[in-house]
Amino acid sequence: MIKYVSPLYDFAFAQIFGNQRNIGNTRAFLKTLLDIPEDDYGQLTVENSILRRFFRQEKMGIVDLRLSTKSGRIIHIELQVDKKAYLKNRILYYAARLIGDQLRWGDNYGKLHQVISIVICNHVLLDEEQDYINQYELRNDKNRSFTNLLKVVILELPKLPEAADSSLWPWLRFFKCESKEEYEMLAEQYPELEKPIFCVRRMSLLEKWREIRFHKNLWKEDERMRELYLKTEAREEALVEGRTEGLAEGRAEGLAEGRAEGLAEGLAEKIEIARRMKNKGLSLAEIIDITGLTAETVEGL
Repeated sequence: MIKYVSPLYDFAFAQIFGNQRNIGNTRAFLKTLLDIPEDDYGQLTVENSILRRFFRQEKMGIVDLRLSTKSGRIIHIELQVDKKAYLKNRILYYAARLIGDQLRWGDNYGKLHQVISIVICNHVLLDEEQDYINQYELRNDKNRSFTNLLKVVILELPKLPEAADSSLWPWLRFFKCESKEEYEMLAEQYPELEKPIFCVRRMSLLEKWREIRFHKNLWKEDERMRELYLKTEAREEALVEGRTEGLAEGRAEGLAEGRAEGLAEGLAEKIEIARRMKNKGLSLAEIIDITGLTAETVEGL
């Protein structure tokens, strides 16, 4: 029996909502949540998810999904499956970066467009709130708006009620499906979910082959790195030549082991970053340039 892929997997989420070919799914989802002009959805576009860095020392940021609308409004969607420390800080940091990244040298501040950050949590983030939908804006103690440039929307899946209570409910219930039967029942009751559920079904059929290709290329990359370890170890042995045999062997083994561990960890991290970049739609050339991995490895992710 085929096990259906969960939309909570980052690669599945990226395919269903972060692929320009499936932008209709994203548009339908956003229309149930956001109160923005209908015309603004006319040019809903998936943008580069990497946040620009002006200085090398700046922290690199990669958001799950970054969209732009016809008017220039930026919509940022983040999927957070596991509970992470300082998530609220990270949400605000990403939103601030997305506001700041809009301007270039000489631009005036009137060119800034609204940034809406939507966070879908598979855990409880707001212990003090009972509702599963919570929206935040910049307002004073008299509830008067300071600016509409920033809006944060938090959606918490564990708080979703059993029965539908809004047009957004079916979409969030979609994220919680765990079986073929659940998907089929949801599609029957809510035709607007037929296409995203079809995406899940198609990915589920291909997932096994994707997993095989991934591990095959991971093995090839491991072999390439192992050869690098051997070459590095040989150079190190040449440097310690002339010392006692015990000292030379101890140093070579220690350096090789430490280097192997460090390179292995670095490889795993690079592969994970490359996989996220590929899911977000970055080109093969961009991924290779940033991670340093081979084209064959990236293509197999």
